[in-house]
Amino acid sequence: MREAGERPKRVLAVDFGDTRTGLAATDWTGTIRVPLAAIVGRDDARCAQEIADLAAERETEAIVVGLPLDGEGKVGARAQRTLNFVATLRRTTAIVVHTVDEAYSTDEAHSRLKDLGVRAAKRRQVADSVAAMVILERFLAFGPDRR
Repeated sequence: MREAGERPKRVLAVDFGDTRTGLAATDWTGTIRVPLAAIVGRDDARCAQEIADLAAERETEAIVVGLPLDGEGKVGARAQRTLNFVATLRRTTAIVVHTVDEAYSTDEAHSRLKDLGVRAAKRRQVADSVAAMVILERFLAFGPDRR
C-alpha cells in the first residue's frame, strides 16, 4: 500500500494508436521498465478492456497514456481522439489514469532501436511499445499532465 502523496511504483504506460497500441510497464519495485506486447486492433472499448485486464493482472497502481499534443502544446484532433480513449479507459478500470505529453516519443523509440542495431522492419513492429516506455520514463521523471 502506498502512502499518501507517494508516487506509484507499478505503472503501465500506453502509446495509443489507431491500429496498434504500445505498452510498457515497471516491475513491482518501480525500478525496471520494460516494453510489453502491443495490442493490435481498432476497437477502443476492446483495447481499453485489454489494458484494464493487464493492469489488474500486473497489480498496476497507475496507468499513463501518452497525449499527442500539437507543436504549441495544445489539444488537436489526434489528442482529442486520445482523450476520448482515456475517458473510455477511465470508465473501464478503477485504476487512476494519467496523461503525459508524448511529443517525439515515437521518434525517440526509433532512434533507440536504430542505435541498438535493430533493422527497420523489426523497428516498425516494436516501436509502439518502446514509445510507451519513453512515455513511462517521462511520467516517472516529471509526473502527469494536469488533464
